Amino acid sequence: MQRLLQRSQLGQQWERRAVTKYACIWHAFSTLTDEDGLTAPKSRLKVLVASLGTILECQGVDKGLEDFRSTSGLNFAQFDFYLEKEVFSSLSDSVSRKELAPLESSIDETCWIVTKSKLTQESLKRDPCLDVDSAFKLFRIFCLLADLVRDEDGNAQVLLCSEEADLVFTKFLSALSKEWDLREEFECLFSNAIFDLPTFLSVIELKFMKNFQVEEVIEVIHDIYDEFVDDTIKKGALLKRGEYLPKFVERLFILRSSGLTYYSNPKKPKVIEFDADTRVEEILDSSDGKLHQINVITSDRVLQLATLDKRYRSQWVTSLKMALSRLHFQESYGRYLRNKRRLEWHRIRIRRQVEDERAREMLMAEKLARIAAEDQAKELAQQKAIEEEERRHLDEVRRQLEKLLAEEIQAKKDEELVRCLQAQILNEEWEKREELEKLQVEQRRLLDMERNKTKTFQQRQAEMERQLEEAEMKLRELEKTRVEMDLELRAARQKNAERNREILETRLKLFSAPIVEDEKIRLARRSVSMREGKQHLALFRPSPNLPRTEFQHSSVNHTTCSSISGIYSFSYTCHLPSNINSKVPMHSIRRTNE
Repeated sequence: MQRLLQRSQLGQQWERRAVTKYACIWHAFSTLTDEDGLTAPKSRLKVLVASLGTILECQGVDKGLEDFRSTSGLNFAQFDFYLEKEVFSSLSDSVSRKELAPLESSIDETCWIVTKSKLTQESLKRDPCLDVDSAFKLFRIFCLLADLVRDEDGNAQVLLCSEEADLVFTKFLSALSKEWDLREEFECLFSNAIFDLPTFLSVIELKFMKNFQVEEVIEVIHDIYDEFVDDTIKKGALLKRGEYLPKFVERLFILRSSGLTYYSNPKKPKVIEFDADTRVEEILDSSDGKLHQINVITSDRVLQLATLDKRYRSQWVTSLKMALSRLHFQESYGRYLRNKRRLEWHRIRIRRQVEDERAREMLMAEKLARIAAEDQAKELAQQKAIEEEERRHLDEVRRQLEKLLAEEIQAKKDEELVRCLQAQILNEEWEKREELEKLQVEQRRLLDMERNKTKTFQQRQAEMERQLEEAEMKLRELEKTRVEMDLELRAARQKNAERNREILETRLKLFSAPIVEDEKIRLARRSVSMREGKQHLALFRPSPNLPRTEFQHSSVNHTTCSSISGIYSFSYTCHLPSNINSKVPMHSIRRTNE
């Protein structure tokens, strides 16, 4: 059921696109076709395309028709594709109904200008015949209600289905005559008949215009046109309160989706445009009990209406609310009703199909049930024997199951005993584990203590190594100082030996020469002795690099040096440490004057 409804909705969408855009164009195309009725020359189609481009403000769209395909003529499918890509593609989907209505009217007029010559020639042969204005309105009604149908070869044709034709002809009969016996005369027109446009017009002329007044038929055509094409939702008389005089006056009102039109003067209708703020109110308690009032409130005024019948007021209120709800819809009210009817008809067809399928399924189910009952009767005897055999087998199985159950109970008891033993063992294991954890904690504590001791020992060892390195460094410095002092002592001894040798040589020379004891010679000798004493003092002066404290706290060795001048005698005493070589320069000098 759901799949059928989806298919019907897809079919309705396709029909809506095809009919609203291409029904009138197909009639113009069929008028321009060659004798075969399938293809039309490009030279004729260019005029139609140029007119459509002018309406939709697409200039120059006819120039590309010559380059479209290499043939001299086009069929309707090719022409349809060209219009869709080059002409109607410029029409936006967001165009409002107010802008779209004049475009559709202009397209229908253009197609009617191309089509009417052929239709009027056929209509002139009949008497009475339709005037041009009524024929144009029937043309637009037909294009709105008809369907674009394609056959197996892809050839298109616009046809009116029997349901839509029944609706149109019923409106004619209900408007023209109260005698429903006449419907039997027209019954043959409604039953499973499909109409094209010439046949539809011929039925109006031959059946209705011959049996009724021509003026009445034309008036009905105008009313049907207003209802289907002109977006008229409701038409009728209402009482309107005057703007300056508070008095209700009867006026003719026409309700459309875009607004409300009323006629105070037949030649000058007044239009009240609806907007988003427009609303309808029913006045339940009116001052005049005979009138049932309605207020139509817009953004700039309040229109006060009234009816004499409460039911009539409810109809108008419903129609006004529906018009306000369709204010922003793109499709007209006539197309909305058409699509609604099509959907309802598709649902009825689908419902019938479903009912037929259910009936067939029920018949098939009854047939299958009868066959199944016969088969079941044959199988009862076999089933009885099988059941007896199964009963014996089940008894045997029951005994085996009881035995297995007893074994299972004993196994469960054994399992419970084993579980208790396992629980006891597990408790003992937990106790051992707790003891081991305590031992582990104690071991970790002792290990931390050992690590702290090791760390302290390492720190002490590092400090002692540092002190040892400092002592070794100081010992190396002392060794270096000792070597330097040994070198200095060796140099001083060598210089002293040379000086003593010179003195001895001088003395030998003096002793060998005659001794002249005068005052000048004594003075010279005295100065020489003093100069030699000063040199000896400078020779044995202590070195600044040697620490003085080590000599002060050490034992002293005495070394005495004497001058052999004969006049002055010098005695030098050097206080040396006991652990230093005697070759070190003397620290202190003591001079004795003789």
